[in-house]
Amino acid sequence: MTESGYVTACRAVYVGSNPALGSRDKMTLRVFNTLTGKKEEFRSLKDKKVKMFVCGMTVYDYAHLGHARTYAFYDTLVRFLRFLGYEVTYLQNVTDVGHLLDTGEDKVIKKAEEERKHPMEVAEYYLKYWLEMIEKLRLLKPDLMPRASEHIKEIIEQVETILKNGYAYVSNGSVYFEVSKFKDYGKLSKRVSKELVAGARVEINPDKKNPRDFVLWINAPKEHILKWSSPWSEWGYPGWHIEDTAIAIKYFGPQYDIHGGAIELAFPHHEAEVAQAETTTGIKPYVKYWIHTGLLTVNGTKMSKSLGNFVRLEVALEKHGAETLRLLFASTKYRKPLDYNEKNLEVARKKVEKISSTLERIEESIKRATDKEPAFINKLEKLRERFLAAMTDDINTPLALACFFETLSLVNKQIDENKFSKEDLGEAEKMIYELAEFFQIIPSKKEIKIPKEIEELIKKREEARKKEDFKTADEIRKKIKELGYLLEDTPKGPRVKKI
Repeated sequence: MTESGYVTACRAVYVGSNPALGSRDKMTLRVFNTLTGKKEEFRSLKDKKVKMFVCGMTVYDYAHLGHARTYAFYDTLVRFLRFLGYEVTYLQNVTDVGHLLDTGEDKVIKKAEEERKHPMEVAEYYLKYWLEMIEKLRLLKPDLMPRASEHIKEIIEQVETILKNGYAYVSNGSVYFEVSKFKDYGKLSKRVSKELVAGARVEINPDKKNPRDFVLWINAPKEHILKWSSPWSEWGYPGWHIEDTAIAIKYFGPQYDIHGGAIELAFPHHEAEVAQAETTTGIKPYVKYWIHTGLLTVNGTKMSKSLGNFVRLEVALEKHGAETLRLLFASTKYRKPLDYNEKNLEVARKKVEKISSTLERIEESIKRATDKEPAFINKLEKLRERFLAAMTDDINTPLALACFFETLSLVNKQIDENKFSKEDLGEAEKMIYELAEFFQIIPSKKEIKIPKEIEELIKKREEARKKEDFKTADEIRKKIKELGYLLEDTPKGPRVKKI
């Protein structure tokens, strides 16, 4: 979004739609609920306590940008809920067994065979990697990260309950959920038809009564590496869908507030979760608010290894930095598709630079500021209200960012015109840090070691400027930028940044 676009969007936010703004305890958050298909007022099941489950990583491979986009949004949601005064328990499960490939093979086992390692060794490696990515992307670490392999007891108990309640059957040592018995099947995704198979896209399984039935427990041959004894076969392992509900019910009980995940998980995965949980407990709805994120494309095309446009998260972080990626993600409404391309990245990068330069200008200007009457604190407060109004309207991050960047423009304008006080700048700095916290878009201050080549060019440029040889000075500045550094002129002299 352009600078003028941000300002126009921010001014379009109507604060009057939420008269309670100003007191965070009284703010009313509205969220889009996939279950009902509409925006609803958020009311937690238990006053000021929120239980939130987000489908976690299947630890068999490296994270990609689609993962980053999804988890960055839920990070923002958790931060905002806590800002509103909610006590949030954030659970992100770890799938280390049972997630099937289209071929019917377990993803972790498949990777282990390729790397000639034990499946748990593979799972440990990629879980450790994901924890590192959480830190590098500046995500809050979930309060709970339970592993599927450590909850086999709970999984078996839930399968037994579903069988007892008449919604599943045993066939050739495996257990299947009988979809036709659960009349509400399809109420979440609204995509169900008789032709859709509720599970991996594989050939019709003769053990099933109906192609739509999905597996709860899989009969495993003796040579299968990850297997456990069960009431239905000598050896077996859980289906993918059952892991999430068994874990969620253990830690959250039969009903909780928010379930998150990418929209492609709504069917069949989340649809199956609803069926499993509600036939286990008899309590409806299983989850009060289903909040899904949109897809991520790369240059307008779905990301895929086969297409050669698969972007690993650590590669993107190394190239662009966490702040640029987080700002890019927040610049699009979380439910809409987001395209990862150089144009959008450049816009995001420049916005991050503006944040840094504005904070530096505040730091420099506050030293020479006076204690005169504040000039623009009231304007700051109105912008803050607009920001919060956008966030309470289904976490509308693009509109919130519009107000955030109008704040930066206002501060820079007041500094340019020398119309500010210490109080103005102090409040502005405090507000910038407060609002940016939801997105983690303020770069960390790091000491930059300037190469001797760059120092020499800066020296030559200063000499050219003293001689008023501005053509040479501009050429040197361009050369410095080509070498990966940005040169800014300040009242205290030139300042250099790593691009």
